[in-house]
Amino acid sequence: MMKKKFRLTDPGIFVWVLLVAIVIFSAVANPVFLRPRNLKNVFLIQPVGLGLASLGQAVIIISGGIDMSIGAAVSLLTSVAGGLYRDFPGVSVLTVFLIISAMGTVIGLLNGLLVVKLKIAPFMATLATMSVIQGGIFIYTKKTIGGIPKSFRFIAEGSVGPVPFCFLYLAVIFALVLILMNRSRYGRHLYAVGANEWVASITGIAVDRVKLSAYLIGGLLTGLASVFLAGRMGGGGPLVGKGYELDTITAVVIGGVSLAGGDGNIAGAIGGVLILSIFSNLMNLLDVNPYIQMLLKGLILITAVFFYAAKTAKAKGQEA
Repeated sequence: MMKKKFRLTDPGIFVWVLLVAIVIFSAVANPVFLRPRNLKNVFLIQPVGLGLASLGQAVIIISGGIDMSIGAAVSLLTSVAGGLYRDFPGVSVLTVFLIISAMGTVIGLLNGLLVVKLKIAPFMATLATMSVIQGGIFIYTKKTIGGIPKSFRFIAEGSVGPVPFCFLYLAVIFALVLILMNRSRYGRHLYAVGANEWVASITGIAVDRVKLSAYLIGGLLTGLASVFLAGRMGGGGPLVGKGYELDTITAVVIGGVSLAGGDGNIAGAIGGVLILSIFSNLMNLLDVNPYIQMLLKGLILITAVFFYAAKTAKAKGQEA
């Protein structure tokens, strides 16, 4: 059997090459980047919320779907976290954690049912859900809700020795998702469904069940991301998750996950998250206008999609 050639342009490798390159560029562009406090924030704290949400987006995209409601869901769930402490001051951390996680899962279930049972295209289904959720948030609250206590904020601000607790939080969840995707039959089924639903169905895979479960996992991970974000900001609000749908898609695409489904890896998605984290940090250090940052993120997404699409087309041409 021939060994696969090592290529720096392979998606699973290129993301890490790009990560090293952007680290070097950032260090040269602004020496503040290399300060220990900044490095701790960029690598261990800042990527946590986006990392968890991007893991969910990656699972959904690999299954052949997409989730445009993540940003609205984050806004809703962080608002509810703040609202629970406002209305029930003595509520326990575990209770709020479970409520937010459960609500995220329910949102995922709703998206999954729209896609699987009503056969609505994933983009349109989750775009509709996004609109419904965003409208519901403004009915619930039109402003930021603060007041989350220090006990809950430990998730985002606490430490275990020198290591931020939130980094361990992300690391454990990442490890579980990685095992699920790479070391289980379910993971193989997920990739198969994303690659070709018809072929997957004739091999005995329960396609609808797999697709629905992908949205459930995505919703749960969005809930877990919202727990961290509510703790970090000390509350929530209608616009907290604004742009998260684009950021999660950009992160997973940079990481080599194909928007066509059935291809990509979870580790690469985290690499994409780190690249976006460093990019945002550098833009802030250089005092770049936020609107220009949005424009640049869009260009990064277009470039990543074009690059990987060209690689895929070339590979298929060589196979033919």
